[in-house]
Amino acid sequence: MTKNLQGASPSNSPVQSVEKWEQAFDALTDQVMILDSSGTIVWTNRAIRDQVQPRIGPLVGHHYRTPYYGTTIPKNPPPWETVLAGALSAVVETQFPSIPGDFLVSCYPLFDSNGIQWGVISVVKDITERKRIDEALRKIAQSDPAPGSMAFLRFLVRDLCQALNVPYAILAELESPAHPVTQTVAIWANGTFGENMTWNAPPAIFEALLKVKGCHGDNLESPLFPPDSPLGSWSIISYLGTALRGQTGKIIGLLLIFSPVAIRNIHVAQSIIQLFAARAAGELQRKKAEDALRDSEQRYRAIVEHAYDLIIETTATGECQYVTPNCLKVLGYGTADMLGKSFFDFVHPEERGPLSASFHSHLKALQEIDMVCRLQTKQSEWRWFESHIHPFRTSVGTVVGVIVTRDITEWKRLEEERIRATKLESVGLLAGGIAHDFNNILTSVFANIGLAKMVTAKQTPPQGEKVIERLEAAEKACLRARDLTKQLLTFAKGGAPVKSTTSVASIITDTIQFALRGSAVRCTTHLPDDLWPVEVDEGQISQVIQNLVINSDQAMPDGGTISVVAKNFLVNAQTTLPLKSGKYVCVSVADQGIGIPDDHLQKIFDPYFTTKQKGSGLGLATTYSIMKRHGGHVTVTSSLGNGTCFTLYLPASTSLSTKNDETPESLVQGTGRILVMDDEEDIQDVLGKMLEHLGFDVDFTDDGLKAVALYTRAVQDGNPYVATILDLTIPGGMGGKETLRLIKNYDPEAKVIVSSGYSNDPVMAHASQFGFSGFIAKPYNLLDLSKVLSQIF
Repeated sequence: MTKNLQGASPSNSPVQSVEKWEQAFDALTDQVMILDSSGTIVWTNRAIRDQVQPRIGPLVGHHYRTPYYGTTIPKNPPPWETVLAGALSAVVETQFPSIPGDFLVSCYPLFDSNGIQWGVISVVKDITERKRIDEALRKIAQSDPAPGSMAFLRFLVRDLCQALNVPYAILAELESPAHPVTQTVAIWANGTFGENMTWNAPPAIFEALLKVKGCHGDNLESPLFPPDSPLGSWSIISYLGTALRGQTGKIIGLLLIFSPVAIRNIHVAQSIIQLFAARAAGELQRKKAEDALRDSEQRYRAIVEHAYDLIIETTATGECQYVTPNCLKVLGYGTADMLGKSFFDFVHPEERGPLSASFHSHLKALQEIDMVCRLQTKQSEWRWFESHIHPFRTSVGTVVGVIVTRDITEWKRLEEERIRATKLESVGLLAGGIAHDFNNILTSVFANIGLAKMVTAKQTPPQGEKVIERLEAAEKACLRARDLTKQLLTFAKGGAPVKSTTSVASIITDTIQFALRGSAVRCTTHLPDDLWPVEVDEGQISQVIQNLVINSDQAMPDGGTISVVAKNFLVNAQTTLPLKSGKYVCVSVADQGIGIPDDHLQKIFDPYFTTKQKGSGLGLATTYSIMKRHGGHVTVTSSLGNGTCFTLYLPASTSLSTKNDETPESLVQGTGRILVMDDEEDIQDVLGKMLEHLGFDVDFTDDGLKAVALYTRAVQDGNPYVATILDLTIPGGMGGKETLRLIKNYDPEAKVIVSSGYSNDPVMAHASQFGFSGFIAKPYNLLDLSKVLSQIF
């Protein structure tokens, strides 16, 4: 061994020097070995002796290949051979058949004092753990997980356990740092992946993670997890963990490892787990973002493909490149029918040009646009659609437009109904006032003509007959004027119909016979016996039928056939009509006339709209208003050259009652005093003469308070009035309703008649409900006055 002592200190004895360097080498965990020039072991340190000698016995004197290769003739050349052959040194990573693991072998030559190599010294370092860590780090550095893949995070946890040589690890997402409830993303336990679950982190671990970047525990005396929990079977002595933090520093998860033995090299392990945690946090954030995007895409697809609206994606030139599946339901086309075609191929020709130009200009400027147009369905029907177009530029720079369009045909029809009703209400306000004043004037004219006829009839013919003929012509003109005011008042404010339950068949039959008297047009009817009774104002519905029949007659100047058909009709939630659900009687009036142009069809129910030279434009407006006030509806369809069909929907009643009012056809004379309250002097004059002609004495007043005073004085004088006629409306004074109340308070048996130019006022429609004994609508003549007086007497 003297050769080994070259370079020893002179102050030390050779034995002391040997002991010192042997002690130094024995303290190393690496395996140190000295060989002679033939490769025979001449000395080993404690590290190799403790590992190998228990297996093969003392090493000195054996060839170095025996402890490492188990043979003197290994398959691969050992790293020592080059140095034994004269190389200056050798540093090689290798593996040995007899000792598991990875090793780093360093060999250096040993020389005597003459510089002659007599052997080698080698150091064998176990790098198994380092290799394992390097391999794990290499994997996380080079791994490129598929988007949204959970596999990467699972393998990350597995590789962490392999790197730190621990059996258990958990990676979990944290919704809120305020609560320790997590959702595990990956669990590794004893070489296999566990089932993910909702997991409450132990409070000690959770609180430590919130305060610092990592937590560590050793030599645990009590179980970390409850025995009945999914992790209760884990044998744990120590743990190490760290929080996963997002880009803003917020804690988004936890990464923990657990071991049944103390974790080795704790500082190295902490660095490694921090490295894995950083990669896990990044991938977890990416996963959450991908999940959110996937959820958003699924929601978007569900909304788009199941929305009521039709959604179309077009190119910048308008070609359809995506159409939602509901196009089959909305337009009747399959998606293949529209793809590749221009959206404007389906737009009505009248709107196609302007809308196409606006579309292209707005898309070019990336500006949104709204438009309303008609689209043609596969059944060749034109329906109204409201569209919103949103242009945007894709990631590759292509401009596309997204059209969200909704069928508004029914809404547009209802809106037209609303506008039409608003027009009628506006006209009604005006018509009511005009009709009232006009009826007052007409009453004076109408009544005076009647009186003039009676006076003239007493003259000697033929002069008297000629005058009577002229007076009758004037009377007929007054009757036509009265009919006109009735039409105005039909949709005037307060024009409530006086309804009764009756059969619509009798109204139709009587009205048609009257309306077509002297006409060359033929009329056919189909009126089944089982028609439901209807709740209507007979006079107003007769006026409706008359208006429609006369229109049909005038639409066929060369003759033709009018077809009137009635049937029972049930309205339910699926019926596209602005009607309440229930029973209705449907009446259609169809002709073979010239038809109505499309641009006129939307206006025919408007007040004063007419295409006739002598028409007033109130016939169909009155028809519409009457049907509306009855809770019914009227529709029209027409085709140029093929005729027009009007359809009425009248509410049905559950019972049938008839009203037979017997009225006298001749004048009935009377006696006594009658009180008349009216603010028009002309009305007072002519009404007084008519009442005198019937045998009555008359007192007049123009105000309600005066009327009450006259009435009470007459009763007190013992000469009461047999009847009182009150005008319903006295401008600036007390009207008929308040005057009636005061008279009735004094004399409950008083017989009071109400009169008004507002013939359709609710008081006139239901006079008895307001306490009146009867009513008479202006204008009226002597016969009308006689009838109402005979009724109350």
